[in-house]
Amino acid sequence: MTARTLILSALLLAPSSFAAAQSKPVNQMTTLTHTGTSDRVKSTQALQATLTELQALSLQTKQAHWNVSGALYYPLHELLQEHYDGMAKYADDVAERMLAVGSSSDGRAPVIVGSSNLPEIPGGFIDDARVLNFFTQQYATVAQRVFKRIKDVEDADPTTSNLLQEVEAALEKYQWQMRAHLQPTNTDANSGASLNGGAPVLNGGK
Repeated sequence: MTARTLILSALLLAPSSFAAAQSKPVNQMTTLTHTGTSDRVKSTQALQATLTELQALSLQTKQAHWNVSGALYYPLHELLQEHYDGMAKYADDVAERMLAVGSSSDGRAPVIVGSSNLPEIPGGFIDDARVLNFFTQQYATVAQRVFKRIKDVEDADPTTSNLLQEVEAALEKYQWQMRAHLQPTNTDANSGASLNGGAPVLNGGK
């Protein structure tokens, strides 16, 4: 009896089990036993919220990359491109993790606009001081949100928690890179006034 005949015979002897195994794709989580648990739902919610925010920040960094003006035009133009590339990479990682836990990801424009819950960047040319202030605040806001999600999922889904930690670390780095332009030192108050028509650049201000 050939190997092919043996395989066919085995399938004929157990048709019901073979059919059950092939009836739908199996997409089991790596850290949770069942894909229908509340823990999976919590992981999905944390990942989707982070994905939406990363996509919103990506769009905003690209808008600022194109339109930043002022004395810091070139360094900010380059830095914003780096941030855009980094967030696009993490957005992809987050979306793929959602697939790994058994959920689809939603990157549609209405979802980004409707659920990211972030202030929109101004249109038109945007002053370098305003870019620094805007992204210092945006990155801090999203990093704080992601930090809370890390705590929410770390016990049940450490793989997702680890990924969110990477995202938070990147956002903290990006926030520091913006903040450093305006950070006071022992020899320079560095309020950003030289970039802002003689007025200090204040959190939440222009």
